[in-house]
Amino acid sequence: MTISLLVVGHANTGKTSLVRTLLRQQTFGEISNQAGTTRHVESAAIKLHGKTLLTLTDTPGFEDSIGLWETRQQTPFNQYQGSDWIAPFCQSHLAQDVFEQEAKILKQLDRCDIILYVIDIRQAPLGKYLDELTLLASASKPIVPILNFSAAPSSHLEAWRKILAERHLHAVVRYDSVAFYFEDEKRLYQSLQSLMPDHYDDIEALLTTREAAAQSRQKAAIEALADLQINAASSRKICKKHPPEHVEVSAFEAHIRTLESQFIRSLLQLYEFRKEDVLPDSFSIQSGEWQQDIFAFDTLKEWGLNTGASAMTGAAIGAGVDVMTGGLSLGAATAMGAILGASWQTGRHYKDTLKSKLTRRHYLCVDPATLGVLCLRGLALITHLNQRGHASQQAYTLGKHSKDDQSNENKKSEESIKTLIHDLKPLWKSAQQHPEWSDQTLAPSQPVKQQIITVLKAHGHDLNKQK
Repeated sequence: MTISLLVVGHANTGKTSLVRTLLRQQTFGEISNQAGTTRHVESAAIKLHGKTLLTLTDTPGFEDSIGLWETRQQTPFNQYQGSDWIAPFCQSHLAQDVFEQEAKILKQLDRCDIILYVIDIRQAPLGKYLDELTLLASASKPIVPILNFSAAPSSHLEAWRKILAERHLHAVVRYDSVAFYFEDEKRLYQSLQSLMPDHYDDIEALLTTREAAAQSRQKAAIEALADLQINAASSRKICKKHPPEHVEVSAFEAHIRTLESQFIRSLLQLYEFRKEDVLPDSFSIQSGEWQQDIFAFDTLKEWGLNTGASAMTGAAIGAGVDVMTGGLSLGAATAMGAILGASWQTGRHYKDTLKSKLTRRHYLCVDPATLGVLCLRGLALITHLNQRGHASQQAYTLGKHSKDDQSNENKKSEESIKTLIHDLKPLWKSAQQHPEWSDQTLAPSQPVKQQIITVLKAHGHDLNKQK
């Protein structure tokens, strides 16, 4: 047996927006800033393991609740008690004419289990809203008030709470169908559990499933950002001369922007949003000349050298540079072979990069400042998508958040950002030693990727506000 939820409220309070967010669907119904956008009744189901658990029915908004309440007090409808007046009213000419939209709501009242009354708390509790509550109460169905658009402070919040309490409506749920927080939705489902105890376990299973899905999306998003960091850090472009030509720099910058665009598309697909929901703002990409760090731990390890023997390591590296630039004597070759042994084939991997120091070949790589910007933009996007309702109509411009969110509680402090970049720099450096990673997706267990994921989780924005 399914729970039937009837979504009602005054025109343009966000009823369809609420349904979209609960369904995680952007295609349900029609949304507009103009009043009376929804003109018909439409239903959709929330399923769990193939079974319909909740049925959400969206309705047109009340347009003349004051007039409807006055009509309710007049003959012949004033002679009926409770909900008995609804059927005769819906059969009257008034339901086909003056109160056509209101009648569509009233006809659904006897078919639902719970009424979700959506309130725009940006508006004061005017008489027309109070008449709507009184009319709905006559149906003798449980009413759960939904305080929509609650993400921003409202001077009317306490007035609404007082009005609702006077009508014995204490199970009030703050919700925002545009700026979404999973904890708000959790409280809504908990209210349903208290009203429908026979369905408690089913609703609990739905909550558990949605929380697990949110955590899975969050984990996948962080891994995607780690891939972006690794792919960007390990990217190189060989240039004909130094300084590089403008066309070479432009091509390299375009490649880095393409990597970020691919990351954005993967996140939009992960969170089930449209490509037009995020607009990447252009940002400056800084690049520098890449040089092989021949003393990096990864390099030494790949060459098979004993990093504990500092003298031997230094001698081997020096000899290795000579070998790869063609200046090797017979004696040195013998010594080099003894030191490098079978790892000589591995060492040859670095021949071109080492020779670039003595030739006119130069490599462009991404500057750490740019890698930092990519990281912060990625974290900001993940945070936004975690908190974006599927009813949101405003595109998010990636990159402009830093100007708009200075006072936002989720804004990273300057010190925290410095710590984040400090922790990532050695990992970027490790990735730079592996140009073959630039077009790969490393396993999450790969040490460098694993460390980047750990850092991103530790220093990321508040990702516990799950979607």
